[in-house]
Amino acid sequence: MERTWKPTTAGILNIIAGALEIFLGVIAIIASRWVSLLGGIDWSDLIQQWGGAWGPGMGDIPSWITEIIGVTATAVMIGGIVILVFGIIALVGGINAIKRRRWGLALAGSILSLPITTVLGTLAIIFVSLGKKEFD
Repeated sequence: MERTWKPTTAGILNIIAGALEIFLGVIAIIASRWVSLLGGIDWSDLIQQWGGAWGPGMGDIPSWITEIIGVTATAVMIGGIVILVFGIIALVGGINAIKRRRWGLALAGSILSLPITTVLGTLAIIFVSLGKKEFD
């Protein structure tokens, strides 16, 4: 079987996309920690200082803010972990595409690179699919 450029190109695209996803996943995980630190702020003093201008009944707002911050930090953490896992699979799929082994994993890596790097993921899917016959 003749070796073409398609699996190699798909592998390079997957490795680039995977590295970017890993980087963004780590950044999101770090950002979630910074967001969670906002939950430790005593919002009641700030609300009391500014809340008088808004009107009575502002007592629940500090607890709402703390709850929203906690949910946001959790969501960002979960999103970061998902992106990190997608990036690892895309990276491993790219390596397998360059080696022309495990076509399914190479295709899965291409698909999982779509959420962050749509153009690279689409091209990688096309090139992995076109080069299927070259895989073991």
